[in-house]
Amino acid sequence: MLDVRNWLKFRAVEHYREDPSRIFRSYTGTAKLSGGEGAQLTYTILGSAIAYQFGIHSEGINTNSFRFICVDEAFSKQDDEKAQFLMELCKQLHLQVMVVSPAKAEEVAIVEPYIARVHFVQRKDNRHSVIYDMPIKQLREHREQYLQVAE
Repeated sequence: MLDVRNWLKFRAVEHYREDPSRIFRSYTGTAKLSGGEGAQLTYTILGSAIAYQFGIHSEGINTNSFRFICVDEAFSKQDDEKAQFLMELCKQLHLQVMVVSPAKAEEVAIVEPYIARVHFVQRKDNRHSVIYDMPIKQLREHREQYLQVAE
């Protein structure tokens, strides 16, 4: 879990893939970036840290590592392109991802190509919770029914 009280100053440099000696962009923070650009940079830095932590490198991956992350409301203020960037990054790093989000149809659609199962929690009478657990195929077949339940 990230705790903003422990954040450090950083510098990140983007290089051109075709010519690694050429600098594309340099960052010393996210203050001058839009919300989406800042999130994309944050995702990239986190992805790099995760790759380092789990021994994921160009020669191969450490298959003995458990690479699970939980992302809470990652798409609440993101456009589809930035959300897809995060999901593709997780896929490239072979991460098992739990996405926690309100059951908004547009947010489910963003992660749908990347997930195998869906879990909905519905509160009844403001006292009890019911959990719905299903494969993505079942959600696709009965989308309206389940998304209405979850709202």
